[in-house]
Amino acid sequence: MRLILFFPFFILFLNTGAFAAEDLKPYDVEVNGVNYTIDPRIELFNIIAMQFGHSGMTLSNIPYKKDILDRFSPWKDHAAPTVLRETWQKGWGVDDPMFFLLHLDEDLRIKENMPAAIIERGGGMEQLEKLASAFQDYAEVSGFRQFFYKEQKDFYQQVLSQTRYTFRDFEAVDLLEDFFGKEGDKYTVILNLISNYGNFGKIIESTGRSEFYAIVETNKKSGGIPVFEPTLSLQELILHEFSHGFVNPEMDEHSEALKGYEPLYSHVENAMKQQGYHNWMPVVNEHVVRAAVLEMMAQHLEPQLVEQTIYKKEMGRQFLYLDKLREKLRIYQQNRTEFPTFKTYVPELITAFSEITPDYLSQKTENLKRFLQPEIQKIPKPYEFARDSTTLFVVGTHETDKAAQKKMHAFAEEYKNMFSEKIQLVTDEQAFLMDLENYDLVLFGTVEGNLLLKDNFHELPISISEKGIYTNKFIEGENLQLVSSWVSPYNADRVFVVYTAQNAADINNFYRSMHKDQFHYWVAQDLITLEKGDYKKYWNVWIPDILKY
Repeated sequence: MRLILFFPFFILFLNTGAFAAEDLKPYDVEVNGVNYTIDPRIELFNIIAMQFGHSGMTLSNIPYKKDILDRFSPWKDHAAPTVLRETWQKGWGVDDPMFFLLHLDEDLRIKENMPAAIIERGGGMEQLEKLASAFQDYAEVSGFRQFFYKEQKDFYQQVLSQTRYTFRDFEAVDLLEDFFGKEGDKYTVILNLISNYGNFGKIIESTGRSEFYAIVETNKKSGGIPVFEPTLSLQELILHEFSHGFVNPEMDEHSEALKGYEPLYSHVENAMKQQGYHNWMPVVNEHVVRAAVLEMMAQHLEPQLVEQTIYKKEMGRQFLYLDKLREKLRIYQQNRTEFPTFKTYVPELITAFSEITPDYLSQKTENLKRFLQPEIQKIPKPYEFARDSTTLFVVGTHETDKAAQKKMHAFAEEYKNMFSEKIQLVTDEQAFLMDLENYDLVLFGTVEGNLLLKDNFHELPISISEKGIYTNKFIEGENLQLVSSWVSPYNADRVFVVYTAQNAADINNFYRSMHKDQFHYWVAQDLITLEKGDYKKYWNVWIPDILKY
């Protein structure tokens, strides 16, 4: 009988007798219109894949992984691992196994709508039938159903309970359906518990229904339990994969008109081919989906946060036509009475491609070059400045609160001497008159109160305002403090460190925190840590780590 989970208390109904093949149904929980599931097809695949030596499993040392290895070791010589490896070697890409699994029914038999490309790359239908049959037999002889529905029941419940909580504020369906003006049929996020081989999205069209799937992984754990959290990256992934189901059919309807803009492909061809987009129409779809996701995320989150993270990453991937499409999508959002659905606006939206001029391309190319800076492999931490005369401590002299400014200067002097009396203390105005190329720079002041900081703070991948601080999330509040490091804008081989705050009065006594300089950025209030993290390189662009929550 079907497994049913009710939340917040899990009341589990299971057949206590033998488990028949038709019982291969997922555990699931619905959160804000999305079904978050643990899918037996995915878990069975991971078990078999580990037995042929698949190296892409999670690095997290969760007991579940070891349980699998021990529990199924007697069947490592079963035909299934060998047949899976054979199929993969015939030409499957990294996402083909996942999409193959989504096209298996509850009996692990191949559905009629298996995509031709998956069949071809897998060595033909005969080979895939052989693989499906091997999966069926493995599940039967190994007691997989007993493992999935009884032995791991409590573990799966904990994962889903935690996921239900962490995703409670993520309104993906509302965002999608409000934006596109259309309802989807089914939204499913599959939690891939021991994967370290990627995230995947798929839309399956069947009998007039569109079912949206996102398969997601995590390397985070708590108490031995995999933890799935709505990081910026995962929110973007889910919205992205689901958006394809709304965007692709509409772009297909206007494919003839879009062919007229195909010469634009040449400007992004190399970057697109590296990402697997080998002709114009997939590039159109990807541009439109990414533009739509950016607009939805800007509605759901702080716009500044989206611009300094997801947008910069997309530009690093060289989706150069995003800005023009976003201009059009903002017109769409402002005129929903005239354009109630995305479908009604598409004829106007695609005219964005007719507005791509040489000047536009030149401007976006220059922006891209700026986003790709600095071209280095490592960002220094705040403690990595030299303890000698090649370091300048630069204090601001333009704070509106002069009493706070005076205390800040005294703190900077004291702090400098804690490291070395050889370090030079200068004002922002003095620093402007110096050749700064060969100095590490440690700045003290608000963004407006320190002229050197005001001139260069935009180089950092984070930002600060009266409302709060933007890292890989928005930390709202008052009297917030920030320490961050970067490379010097005057010499990428030198260090640039910032001690700042929303108010000058809070730029004081940083030495009392042992955590302040151990990360690329540290956010605090009264020196109590609120957020910390590092910058990571995504598509050659340095941004706060969007995989961290």
